Amino acid sequence: MDNIIEDLNKIAERAGIDSLVKTGEAAINLQYENLLRTLDAKTSGLDTFFGVIFVAGPSASGKTTFSLRLADKIRSTGISVNVISLDDFYHNTEYTLARQKRLGIIPEDAKEADFERIDAFDISKFKKVVKSFISGAPTRLPKFDFMVGRHSETGPVITREGRDVLIVEGIQGMNPKVFGGFKAAFKFKVYICPFNSYTSKTSNKLRLTPQMIRFMRRANRDIVARNASILRTCEMWPSVRNGEEKYIKPAKKYADVFINTSYSYEPFYLCGRMRQILSELSPEEVKTVAKNLNIDAAEMFYTFREYDIPADSVFTEFYY
Repeated sequence: MDNIIEDLNKIAERAGIDSLVKTGEAAINLQYENLLRTLDAKTSGLDTFFGVIFVAGPSASGKTTFSLRLADKIRSTGISVNVISLDDFYHNTEYTLARQKRLGIIPEDAKEADFERIDAFDISKFKKVVKSFISGAPTRLPKFDFMVGRHSETGPVITREGRDVLIVEGIQGMNPKVFGGFKAAFKFKVYICPFNSYTSKTSNKLRLTPQMIRFMRRANRDIVARNASILRTCEMWPSVRNGEEKYIKPAKKYADVFINTSYSYEPFYLCGRMRQILSELSPEEVKTVAKNLNIDAAEMFYTFREYDIPADSVFTEFYY
């Protein structure tokens, strides 16, 4: 969906940014309601069942927060829900780096592994954990520490209760190697991504694409939550995008439903944050950012840095 920047500015100026927050959240809530109706149809009349919902999408789509919020909504219907993040099933970074060098996947002098690939994940461990859960055994989830690049057995213990839904979220959640082989009453695959773009009336060159929105989301989160500069995000972004094109985009064909996690109010916040961040960079560093973001288009949005959004909004994952 294409939005006109000048029109959004007028709405924000006349009706207030809160009006855009209300309409943006209402659009997401409607998509949740449709999902719950589909789930209800699949589980109607079943006293005991086990179902799996796979949530996938490219980086900075809001997979984690979306999955947690969906879990809360399903629980409100009386069904037990557990959420598993595929990120916790990464192989140790040292192992992945050495293996990919040995196989010629990355250059011998590479400093970082390709974490977008399915073989960066310990799928056999993931299958073992899910099968243990299905059997009814108390099952401890692993926990991956991104600061040290290693996983540990320190995650929560989950136990099947009968009427259960397991939500599995991660960039590779739509991969057949992940969703295949489970015996379940149903499997439902959800692809989420911000699909909205933003264009000026005056020129198509003044445009923010969904990829640019995700870049700003990722950059803001990296700075605040991961202590990484925007230049570090720029350094990683080509590899992230390459991985999306190779491994995530082709898997869209397996999706049962698509969820648009765009919010009409988010460019006001994100573009304001970018202006603040860019003001602290050198001209050469700004050029580096401009390879991933249409700065002229971003500068067209009015700045509304402080406004209230619901605590359960998917956008809280990127709003600090």
